[in-house]
Amino acid sequence: MELSSLLSVLDAPWLDDVIVWTVAAVAGIVALAVVVNALDVFFDAG
Repeated sequence: MELSSLLSVLDAPWLDDVIVWTVAAVAGIVALAVVVNALDVFFDAG
């Protein structure tokens, strides 16, 4: 595979969507972990 064709694949618009959805998914998992941790602390205190 030539370098130019590799760069054109990496510059594809769909790759931006994949990156955005991956970041959104990771952020969602982190937020869910924070909420579960906060609820655990809350219920342990009570």
